Amino acid sequence: MSPLPNKTRLYEALGQIVVSFKTLEQGVDGLILACMKSPATEGKTILIDQIPFAHRVSSVSELVRELHREYELGALNQTLAALVERCVSCEQQRNNWIRSYWVPEVESAVGTVMRLRRSGDTYGVRLEPVDIVELENFIVVLNATVAYLYGFHQKLAVNFKRIEGVQHHEIFLKTPRLLDGLGGSN
Repeated sequence: MSPLPNKTRLYEALGQIVVSFKTLEQGVDGLILACMKSPATEGKTILIDQIPFAHRVSSVSELVRELHREYELGALNQTLAALVERCVSCEQQRNNWIRSYWVPEVESAVGTVMRLRRSGDTYGVRLEPVDIVELENFIVVLNATVAYLYGFHQKLAVNFKRIEGVQHHEIFLKTPRLLDGLGGSN
């Protein structure tokens, strides 16, 4: 089997990034909804779709911390902090890849694709080579973050007897399968 052309690999990777990040967003939304069903948050309303992702992630942290004191959370307190950091980092990296201006038609080595980047001056741009493996590795990080979020949600549910919330929102937290050639197994 011959290797996929750069353009095909680029488009598959970008598509998988979009799908995996959407799954991460849905997982964060599911955790917010599970927290909102708690008696401690009754009467509060959050319009999830209207809130930027970074604010939704910080809302998860605030809601969990509002529901549980630091000593109640124990090790989950550090897990929550790490999860927030990972989610924010994933959004920044996703934006970097998705909002790039890709130029796959420019001739480049196998596994490398070109994108336009602003140069030091305000009017200039330059072509920059990007190894497609960087995008594929980011997909792995995204999917690991989704799994990390799911594990955190599960642990909260088990520790604080809120299994209903996890089962109800389980659909949001399923990790998508990687496309062939991106490190996933079928």
